[in-house]
Amino acid sequence: MKDEELVKIISCLKDPDKNVNYINWVERGYLMNQGVLFRYAPDSESEEAQLVVPSHERTLILKNHHDAPMAGHYVAEGTYTRIEKNYYWTGMRKYITDYVKNCPDCIKYKASNQKPSGLLQTPVPAQRFETLAIDLFGPLPESKDGKRWILIIEDCTTKWVELFALPNATAKECAITLIEEVLLRYGIPRRQ
Repeated sequence: MKDEELVKIISCLKDPDKNVNYINWVERGYLMNQGVLFRYAPDSESEEAQLVVPSHERTLILKNHHDAPMAGHYVAEGTYTRIEKNYYWTGMRKYITDYVKNCPDCIKYKASNQKPSGLLQTPVPAQRFETLAIDLFGPLPESKDGKRWILIIEDCTTKWVELFALPNATAKECAITLIEEVLLRYGIPRRQ
């Protein structure tokens, strides 16, 4: 009766004049049994009712299911799964997630699985055709002149794209096309 949110539900369920609010609470799965408020999860396959926990008891439930020596300091989802089998309160998932994120022992002893952020070093291009991106596309349906592959060469600075149809996707064909069609016209790039 100390929890204002639960007082509304309990008083409505105890009220002999079953009004519209009573139907709403019952449809959400709430019921009173021997003066104790329970809830059946509408989407759960379990036939066990969850005990509805008042706000002043939630920390104790979390300490028993997360901090206790036998609880094992599970991550938020694991702790939530263990608690929601028997207990319920509004906003439970967020409350448990916040509690686990701020658990001093978890912060102190559990290793982070995130890699440290590196320093982004984006190369600044100085001139056209300094860096080229090369790709092959195919095999495609054969054209009238026997070409099945497309060699794609892009200048990374200007985004200029050159496309060349090739009959075969061999290293020799690609190298000859690159030299004759791009490097002889634009020069040798600084990077590849």
